Amino acid sequence: MRRNKRKKRRSPQLPVVLDTFGIHLKAKIIDILYALIRDLQGSAKVHLVIGAKWGDEGKGKMCAFFSRNADLAIRATGGTNAGHTVVFYIGGKKIKMVLHLLPAGVAYEHMMGLIGKGVAIDFDTLFEEISKFEELGINVRDRLRISGRAIVLMPYHKELDVLYETMRAKKIGTTKRGIGPAYEDFVRRDGLIVNHLFTTVEELEQKITEVVIKHNVLFREFGMKEQIVDARELAERYHEYGKKIRDIVVDGHAFVRTFAEDPSKTIVVEGAQAVFLSIADGDYPDVTSSDSNTNGTLSGAHLSIADVPEVTLVFKAYDSRVGMGPFPTELDAHIDENGVLIPYVPEEAYPGDLLRNFAGEYGATTGRPRRVGWLDLIALIYAVKTSGARNGCVNHMDTLGKFALKNGGIAICVGYKYQGRIIRHYPTDYVATHETPEPILHWYDGWEITPEMKTYRDLPANCKKFIMAIETITRLPIKYIGIGPGDNDIIVRKF
Repeated sequence: MRRNKRKKRRSPQLPVVLDTFGIHLKAKIIDILYALIRDLQGSAKVHLVIGAKWGDEGKGKMCAFFSRNADLAIRATGGTNAGHTVVFYIGGKKIKMVLHLLPAGVAYEHMMGLIGKGVAIDFDTLFEEISKFEELGINVRDRLRISGRAIVLMPYHKELDVLYETMRAKKIGTTKRGIGPAYEDFVRRDGLIVNHLFTTVEELEQKITEVVIKHNVLFREFGMKEQIVDARELAERYHEYGKKIRDIVVDGHAFVRTFAEDPSKTIVVEGAQAVFLSIADGDYPDVTSSDSNTNGTLSGAHLSIADVPEVTLVFKAYDSRVGMGPFPTELDAHIDENGVLIPYVPEEAYPGDLLRNFAGEYGATTGRPRRVGWLDLIALIYAVKTSGARNGCVNHMDTLGKFALKNGGIAICVGYKYQGRIIRHYPTDYVATHETPEPILHWYDGWEITPEMKTYRDLPANCKKFIMAIETITRLPIKYIGIGPGDNDIIVRKF
């Protein structure tokens, strides 16, 4: 059972009004300079959406929001281990859909969509998602393109994922969707990419045979005879997949450049997972298998920093995490070390149980209960600095405000007690110290956001105090405020 005692204490509100004015002015100046650079280069506007913490922050909603006035949506990294929940409207009807591979922007019929080279594609899932849109009367396929350099996720990758997790003494909490083994083959230069599906069946069979020699050894060693790979059968099946997608596969770089070098265009880039799950910048080894921070996401989208992306860092008004790894502000909850709910009666609920149930914090991909805790601004500072974010989006402001009213307040973390001292940075040596930082908390009263509140000025005073504290401590301008699940439930601030 997760136990993380926290002593509740009240603290005075920070004198932040003048400080945030300076932050907003700086943001406005930077926006003007970036617009001038784009004009001089003759390049498109690029919205890059990055998750700040451990995923599940509402990236899909922000991508859908930006896509309403965009031309190209790109899914850049990850695979079916990432579930992006998108809420949109068709003919006045509210539609909720969890997308694992398609970029969120394809929900809009004016958008083109691209699955970039950084994505590990499970074709069975991809075809299923396309069919779901077709059932709604939305033709996604004609507007979808797939990079020929995207990674092909094979059935044996899923079997290997299960096997690897079973063999680990310390579990990572993988979704068992095969993403890690697919990237492993790719990095070892043994994997298949989409372009391989257009070779002959014989060439494809030879390629698969070479790849699975070592995998079959493992399957035999661990008595998994049914998982031993039949290279011919897979070659025939994926050769047929190749025929099915041949007309929508493109040279990803050339395709993206036609948009990126047109100043009249807008591109939305959708990253998977988040900064602290990045294999390059995250809580290694409790991370995903791709670089889900800015650099890796741009690369997976066939873009670079020279394309002047506007990086929007998305996070929730509280924190959540699925799987293993450090979580400094985690609240007590009835969850075991494997992320499985421990039965309890309502009268014995811990704070983490209350927040998780109130906010509906269960994984979009796995359905697993998420670990939850207060908003960690020290971790957010790390995410701001490593991602190069220019503005932020804080979601679930409506949820947290109501939770605070019902449960006597909420907190944010403004520092840590770690190794016998107070620090203001996210420590990366916890693997050696085996110590999770103890958060220093500031407490805030709750608020209620009602439907008629459409602008920042309309928001309750307590809500504004909470947002201004985030800006003052992190130096990140909060431009977007999520007040509901839909892509139109966003307040946009004018700095």
